[in-house]
Amino acid sequence: MTAPSFNLVEIIRILLKQKRLIILITVLAVALGGVFMLVKKKKYRAEARFFVNNPLYGDRNTLFRTSEQRYVDYFGGDDDLDKITALAASDTVKDRIIRRCQFESIYKFGDMNNDTAHAMYMSTFDKFFTLKRTEYKDIVVSYVAYKPVDAANVANMSVQVLEETFREYYTSMKEGMAKSISDKVKQLDSSIAGLTDTLANLRDRYSIYNIISPDRHNVTSGDMKGGGKGYGKAMEDIQNIESIKDQLVTDRAHYISLVNEYSVASGSAMEYLKLITRAVPPTSATGPSMTMVLTVSAMLGLFFSMIYVLMIEYFRRLKAMI
Repeated sequence: MTAPSFNLVEIIRILLKQKRLIILITVLAVALGGVFMLVKKKKYRAEARFFVNNPLYGDRNTLFRTSEQRYVDYFGGDDDLDKITALAASDTVKDRIIRRCQFESIYKFGDMNNDTAHAMYMSTFDKFFTLKRTEYKDIVVSYVAYKPVDAANVANMSVQVLEETFREYYTSMKEGMAKSISDKVKQLDSSIAGLTDTLANLRDRYSIYNIISPDRHNVTSGDMKGGGKGYGKAMEDIQNIESIKDQLVTDRAHYISLVNEYSVASGSAMEYLKLITRAVPPTSATGPSMTMVLTVSAMLGLFFSMIYVLMIEYFRRLKAMI
C-alpha cells in the first residue's frame, strides 16, 4: 500500500474547495491580532547619545605641563568606553537611577527600601534598559517605559549618573592626593614654627642677627660679629637648623603648589561625558505597528489554514485506503 500523494493541481483544487474554511481561519487570525494590539499596553522607547571624554586631558600633568607636552586626544578610547559599560552594569549606578527616577511611583512594587521590592525595581530596569556602542565611538542608552515622559527621564538620568560616577572615579583619587598633601603641609607648618622659635632664641641669646646661608656661600669671617664662649657652636647650630628649615619651607611651597594643581584637576567644570543627543518623550510607541501585526496575522492564518486543510484531506484519503 502506497501513501496518498498530491500534485499541484490537486492541491489547488482542494484549497479552492475549502476556501470558506481557509478564509474563516484567516479572518479569525486577523481578529486575534487586532485584539492583541488593542489589549497590549503600549511601550515607548527614548534614547540619548553621548561621547566619552578622555580623562587624561583633565589630568594635572596635561593642565600644567609638568613634563614634555604630548598630544592627548579629546575623545576617550576603547578602554574608557569599556569602563562606562562596566559602570552601567553595576548595582551602584542602577540603584542611583531607580531612586532618582522614583521607580516607586512608576511601577508601584512597594517600598524601595524593601529587599523584595528593590530587587523587582532592579530587574525591571535591567529588562528595559540598553546600552550599546556604535562604530563612531559614541554610546547610545535607551529605556522603554509605558509613558513617554518616563522613558525620556530614565534615559537622561542614566547619562547624568554615569557622568557623575565616572567623574568620581578620577576626582576622588585626586581629592585624596590633595588631602594627603594638605595634611603634610600642616605637619610642615608645625615643624617650621618650632624651628623658627629655636632659631629666634639662639639669635637673641648670642646676638647673631646676620643671615647665615646654610651652604656657607656669601658668608665670610668679617661678616659675623660677636664672640664669647658658645658663640661658635651657636653659629653652627643656626646654620644646621637654617638648612633644615629652608628645606622644609621649600617643600611646603612645593606641596601647596601640588595641592592647587590637584584641586584644579578635580574641579566640577570639567566634563567627562559629552551629551550630544538628549532623550525626548517619543511620540509613537515602540514595537510593530497595527498594520504590520494584522498583515503578519493574516499571513500566518492563511498558511496554517492551508496546511490544516491539506492534512485533513491527506488523513481522509489515508483512512479510505485502509
